[in-house]
Amino acid sequence: MVDAQWLKDRVNRQEGFALHNGITVTEVGEGYCACRVEMSEEKCNPHHFAHGGLLFAMCDTAAGTAATSLGRGVVTRSADIHFLRPGTGRVITAEGRVTDHGRTHAYCVAEARDESGKLVCAATFEMVFLEGQENV
Repeated sequence: MVDAQWLKDRVNRQEGFALHNGITVTEVGEGYCACRVEMSEEKCNPHHFAHGGLLFAMCDTAAGTAATSLGRGVVTRSADIHFLRPGTGRVITAEGRVTDHGRTHAYCVAEARDESGKLVCAATFEMVFLEGQENV
């Protein structure tokens, strides 16, 4: 496993997409990541709910960071997301977990919740480990 604080700092300070969208990693463990977004009007769809693209990005960040915590860089190969209810409130959180991994792939699940704890969406991801990205 890579150093959890180093990985958390890397995402929070260097990953432009996460920074641009206000996605902040709050916790990293072996095969686990939690993140959050403080909502604003710019992050909402026309109905004033969390934009689906933002929810997907949060789940992808959580799952990808969870897989990276195993010590190798990853990219998303495939994903499946189910939007269950509108993302409302001031804060949305997401958690990602590695459910299985091998030499070349990691399989992850991620969930996003509103500030009352209600499940907003659930996703599965297939991550591919990058060659030459060992010990990130």
